[in-house]
Amino acid sequence: MSIIVALWLGTGRGGGGGTWVGSDTVVCADNIRHAFGPKWVVRAPWAIGVAGHLRAANVLFRGAETLLEGLSGPDEFALRARALLQADGFRGGAEERGPLDLAQTLLLARPGGVWAIGADFSILPVPAGTVWAEGSGREVALGAGHALLRAAEAEGRRVDGAAVLRHTLETAIALDITCGGEAWIRELAEPTHARAGGG
Repeated sequence: MSIIVALWLGTGRGGGGGTWVGSDTVVCADNIRHAFGPKWVVRAPWAIGVAGHLRAANVLFRGAETLLEGLSGPDEFALRARALLQADGFRGGAEERGPLDLAQTLLLARPGGVWAIGADFSILPVPAGTVWAEGSGREVALGAGHALLRAAEAEGRRVDGAAVLRHTLETAIALDITCGGEAWIRELAEPTHARAGGG
């Protein structure tokens, strides 16, 4: 019922190493689209994207300060996010072996990195120069993003991360019936005090 996308170019892709995040801006409930806004919360230097149950976005966005304050990395984030959702009443399926699966997918991003956090809170580092997407429009977005990056590479053009994400999101919004609204995009940057050498 959504599309969330992230791209970290790394230092070797001709794009200056930037990190971009984006999403559509509607949710679907009972076959009706509702305006929602971005499916990302940004607390520099971190950003969290949520796809899946709307309640998961409500809980994680409301708890963003707790999730991200003093965060050391994706492993700690996965533990914090799981605990926050469980405290809100999220439960896994029937008693099964294996990790707890709460049916949401997340993206965690910061300047210099992107991680996919699975429904079971598994962590997948996304390689530099790779568009990654989650949500119902995932396959469409992954295909569009891959094609755009390879075309720029083949033509020797500098990759414009914002343009790649915009076209990727617009493709998912146009072709996946549960995605909608406008493409929302943000470039992530280190906090001003970190860039200036402060604490």
